[in-house]
Amino acid sequence: MGQTRLLIERYGTLGLLLVAIAAASATIVASCGSGGGSSDGALCQQCGDTDGPCQDNAFIFPRPADGVIDAQPCPTPSSGLGSCIEVGLICRRKSDSSQQRCFPRSATDPTNPDFFYRCDGSRPGGTAVPEPTDTVTPSPAATAQPICGNNIVEAGEQCDGNSVACSDLGCGSGVVTCNINCTFNTLACTIPCSP
Repeated sequence: MGQTRLLIERYGTLGLLLVAIAAASATIVASCGSGGGSSDGALCQQCGDTDGPCQDNAFIFPRPADGVIDAQPCPTPSSGLGSCIEVGLICRRKSDSSQQRCFPRSATDPTNPDFFYRCDGSRPGGTAVPEPTDTVTPSPAATAQPICGNNIVEAGEQCDGNSVACSDLGCGSGVVTCNINCTFNTLACTIPCSP
């Protein structure tokens, strides 16, 4: 009997220590939201298989012009702040961990989160799909067609209403006139030539 009492005293302390460790482990697991569905699915709360789904929507302050903010939920929809907006929520993992959170949905694509919104300093993971932009494809510049008869020698014309000396073309003496189709007329030159 004395030996049994000695064993109880010796291992009783160990048993109490094991009970305390088990209680502390249960508290840590519950605070991390795994297993027990401890999340309420509100904005930036944990979500997923073990924590449950996100709520349908939340009321938040709109994103400022710089586009990067941490989660700022409104106290209530009727808080009198006037700047609160209602957004849908979507469950996505954080960009810097595998932990999933309830992020606001994108206003332009409700199948994705708002990739600029931050929960606990982290943006949603995944790849942001760039929003479509209107792209103007430049049309090729129109090639200028020469206009015969405007008194301007343009590409493809030998002359346009003007005349030159036959000697300028190496055709002897005389004058080269301009045909109606803006080509040289060398018939008046003393030496036959073809410019």
